[in-house]
Amino acid sequence: MPPKKQANKSDPKRGENGDEPVLQAVVLADSYNRRFEVLCLDQPRILLPLCGIPLLAYTLENLSHSKVKQVFIFCGVHADKIREFVANSPFNRLLDIQCLASQTARTGGDALRELDDMGVLNPENPFILVHTPIVSNYDISQMIDAHRKRRETDKNLIMTMGVGRGGRQHPEAPIMMVHPPSSRLLHYSLNPLSPAQKHVAFPSQLFLDPWPPTIDEYEIWSGTNPASQQGGYRDLGIDICEADVPALCTENFDYHDLRRHFVNGVLTSELLGKHINVHVVGDETPEDPKERRAGSGRYVERVRDTRTYGEITQDILRRWVFPLVPDIGVHGTESYELRRGNVYIAHDNVILSRTTTLQGPLLIGARSVLNNNTRIVQTTLGRRCLVGANTTIISSYIFNNVNIGDDCFLDECMIGNNVTIGDGAHIGKGALIGDGVTIGAGVKIPMFARIGREPYRPEGWDSDDEEEPEREEGLKQLNLDILGSQSKGFFWPTEEEESAEDSDDEGEDPFEHPRNKRLLQLGRRLSNLSVSTVSLSTLSIASSDEDEGSYDSDDSELPDLGLGDLNLAGGPSQAFYTECQSSLERAYAEGHSIENAGLELKTLVMGYNSGIDAARQQVVNFFMGKITLDGGMANILADATKIWARWGGMAVNLSRDLSDIALDIQTFCVHNEEHIPYFGLFLRALYDSDVVDEDALIEWRSLTAARGEGAKVDEKAGYLEAFAKGKQYVDILEDMESDDDNDEDEDEDEDSE
Repeated sequence: MPPKKQANKSDPKRGENGDEPVLQAVVLADSYNRRFEVLCLDQPRILLPLCGIPLLAYTLENLSHSKVKQVFIFCGVHADKIREFVANSPFNRLLDIQCLASQTARTGGDALRELDDMGVLNPENPFILVHTPIVSNYDISQMIDAHRKRRETDKNLIMTMGVGRGGRQHPEAPIMMVHPPSSRLLHYSLNPLSPAQKHVAFPSQLFLDPWPPTIDEYEIWSGTNPASQQGGYRDLGIDICEADVPALCTENFDYHDLRRHFVNGVLTSELLGKHINVHVVGDETPEDPKERRAGSGRYVERVRDTRTYGEITQDILRRWVFPLVPDIGVHGTESYELRRGNVYIAHDNVILSRTTTLQGPLLIGARSVLNNNTRIVQTTLGRRCLVGANTTIISSYIFNNVNIGDDCFLDECMIGNNVTIGDGAHIGKGALIGDGVTIGAGVKIPMFARIGREPYRPEGWDSDDEEEPEREEGLKQLNLDILGSQSKGFFWPTEEEESAEDSDDEGEDPFEHPRNKRLLQLGRRLSNLSVSTVSLSTLSIASSDEDEGSYDSDDSELPDLGLGDLNLAGGPSQAFYTECQSSLERAYAEGHSIENAGLELKTLVMGYNSGIDAARQQVVNFFMGKITLDGGMANILADATKIWARWGGMAVNLSRDLSDIALDIQTFCVHNEEHIPYFGLFLRALYDSDVVDEDALIEWRSLTAARGEGAKVDEKAGYLEAFAKGKQYVDILEDMESDDDNDEDEDEDEDSE
């Protein structure tokens, strides 16, 4: 721990006046996950730039306006970089900032145990705990005031959790049971978006023996539902804590995650007798702007993954976080000029070609150069970036000292510091390119790929560990095949491939399930999720109405997602469909390869912002139209199998789930009734041509949409008729596979005898 700078500032018990306690804050600099790791080989996540400003600066700016005087930054990796930033930061003059480094803390619970052991926190005064970097114009001292007021009537209150109302849907949303009059939290559980939970379980004692007897109403708060007009609630990752919190972590070494373990441990323990409250940010702020405290807003968001990184960046550029906007900035940051359309250009030597097209909101950092015919859309460019001629960058986040060549296309990706991208390169949606990587000319980086300067190392990797020769050779060949000889970098597994553990185990974090992790990535879309309008609402133990007390969440189960899409509320334009039809006709007539035909379609998807679903449906409709219905069932099956064996790869490359292809073909048959009798044959053609497997067809059979749910009234009968034809084939296929498995088991038994 660094030496304390001034006696009056380092004393945790008294402020400068000697009578008012100093308000302390603890910032956890480590995320305790690997979501940004490919971008953090040279710097900690908390120093990643967002709109050209380190994330830590936003957090310190907010704390300095929230009456905080002393900040403890608890850090592990790259602690020296954080100390250097603090030493050179103007916040060092506003706050007493101390960096506390640890190489042993692996969780938030470990961090609080070490803080408790250091004895730096004032046991007589609550402190603010910030879990992850925040961007906010909200005065957190209002939470402190509310916490103190509630503690006057409840001495067992040890924590107040910050909760936001509404906001975007996010894959990491909790379900909370709350007693509204007292704001007491009664239950907290994690509710990942995928795999969706079929039921919500609440401890029975909450209903059988409520505390106190006056509690006769319970509200269930869940995450934002796109079908709800009122929105839901989100955990802000900001807590007001008494000294009991780190002390309880010290006493209970199984408290690791501060939500799954600590909060649930306190709520379910009768022996502890401690309570946790929630505070809804903004509820204490008067609606009349004239009555609001100066500088007090309601915006609070935390950067917890690449998805929220992109969303918060766009919020800042749209001025939703005022006064934290580039043209005003935070302490010690460079200045920007605000132009029409929320376009921010740094004042320091930015060179824009006369033929450059800028479509905001966007930000161009100091000393950056944009050449002829460049097109920049909703993007941030850091300092000293060079963009070559005829290059298009859409919804991407470029750090500092990046050189991008001519004729490149970058779509919704993140590019680290000191990266070089060669002429003609294509960077796919959701890709993360780490610091110091070089992408060769003409290289096409797949969607959601991660490229690091150094080889990927799994959790717990030791430098003495040796790679398996076959695996090492395979990785080298993969790098050579996709990156080429001119590139310098290494492919990393995608985020959902990092862990193969079964997250159904109680010890695993359901938010880290591979299917949920991929929804946390930049470029994924949740807008096309089919959701129920049924929400978890107020429960009252005094009511005898069964419907009022129902809290089963079966109806709100959400399907799994793979690749996201870019859905506009009004759907793709007619021009997209016309271009798509022309592209498919050229590919079919000229015999293009699947790779080239697919690349042309994806370019149309990006250019028209149309979404991969619309493109896949066009592919299915086009090639289904090429299947002749003459000559009997054998000829129809042969023709369909030939078509899908040749062109099915295009539909596969545009699918989040292979069952989507079967559903699209079913929709085509419903719209072209003469095809309905042969729908089972079309599914067999998909299977025989290896476009889909048995699991995908079984998944299709389980979809409610396949039975016509949500279809127009006059189309539902068609869906049901086609479903009956398709189900018959899938049932037979499933029985055949089952018989084959039984035969193999019998053969193995005979061999063993």
